[in-house]
Amino acid sequence: MDALKNLSTKYLNLNFDDDRHIFHNTDHWAIAPQPKGILYPEYYDILVNWRTPLTVAALYVLMVVLLNPKEGKVSRVVAADNAQQELSQSSPFMTTLVFVHNAILCIYSGWTFYGMFFAWKEVFTTHSFMDAVCDTDGTFWGTLGFYSYYFYLSKYYEILDTIIILLKGRRSSLLQTYHHAGAIITMYLGYNYRAHPIWIFTTFNSFVHTIMYAYYAATSVGLKPPGKKYLTSMQITQFWTGSALALWYEIGAPEGCFSNPGSRFAIWANLSYVFPLTFLFLAFARKMYGDRGKKTKVINKTAQFKKEN
Repeated sequence: MDALKNLSTKYLNLNFDDDRHIFHNTDHWAIAPQPKGILYPEYYDILVNWRTPLTVAALYVLMVVLLNPKEGKVSRVVAADNAQQELSQSSPFMTTLVFVHNAILCIYSGWTFYGMFFAWKEVFTTHSFMDAVCDTDGTFWGTLGFYSYYFYLSKYYEILDTIIILLKGRRSSLLQTYHHAGAIITMYLGYNYRAHPIWIFTTFNSFVHTIMYAYYAATSVGLKPPGKKYLTSMQITQFWTGSALALWYEIGAPEGCFSNPGSRFAIWANLSYVFPLTFLFLAFARKMYGDRGKKTKVINKTAQFKKEN
């Protein structure tokens, strides 16, 4: 263990003597203070220790590698889209678990977006546009830090998405695994280093997740709401839009708007994570709604013809 620690210190510059600063010689990087009014504040120091997100993300990836089936079952939605006659039936317990899980994330995401929306409304009412966007007096961080902290914690809970997939005998894709592991780490960095642009992640993602998890809650009980492909489009749009805004903070914002080196590191880390994620989503969209989508239409028409004749 000591040998591994020494190697990590030497080659990765990891700072094992500090719980909040990941790297050596970064003590001057500003870190987020504990938000007021959070639940279970006695666990705060453990949850914001840099070892926690890295360890959980690593264990999550290891779990997927060890438990991922070689050939997974097809989801109910995909099976229905392909007009397969025999759909896999979930047990009442699994159906309830999936519905409750998605409902919780839908309600939580809606609560987060609601809070962020009215926080922005208030700050734009009391500040100029640039002062609000740059949070020049630091007043917005009180609200942003509160919601961002919980949003960071929600990324741990979202691991249940993958656990449910594995319990159903389906494979966790590279997109799924990369998405959840990376979200834990990047959201931690954004919160821990008090990166004001993390509002982009918190606001946009909570809006999309409110709709997405409402959709999945509905499909878990056999409903078939339309617009699945638009969920993917919304996710891709939030990545492109969010990346453009984050880049503005990094290279286009006026002097003094965004200068904390820790915050800059956190946002560059987020951008490095989002770019591959976007292309994974684009590949998923092409697979689901490109050639496969055309094939599905043919299958559906054939099934309808057989049914009528």
